Amino acid sequence: MDNNDVVVINLDKPRELKLRHRTLKRFLARTGKSMEDLESSLQDYDTLISLTYEMLHAEDPDLTPEQCDELLDLAPLGDVIKKTSEAVFAAFQALGNPANPINPGIPAPEGNSTGLNS
Repeated sequence: MDNNDVVVINLDKPRELKLRHRTLKRFLARTGKSMEDLESSLQDYDTLISLTYEMLHAEDPDLTPEQCDELLDLAPLGDVIKKTSEAVFAAFQALGNPANPINPGIPAPEGNSTGLNS
């Protein structure tokens, strides 16, 4: 797999957000969500941030939820939401699914974007 599904977010340093099998499995187990619930549950901020934490934790296993909160406070809130959304969309796009799982009513534009306004 190439790195087209990697999204970089600038926090204390550039960090990679990648939605992979293990990350998604941990997220679903922690939240009690199912794959069927994923699309609608990502509309909830707390759920979206839980997924952000799982992606950051996959990159840095020593990262605690509290440390994640501190890191996320370093970036504008809109950037955090946008970058997490981009990572989710990139993973689904890499699977050949062009749907936008974050904003299903908004068609996803070409490239690695979510259709969210910055």
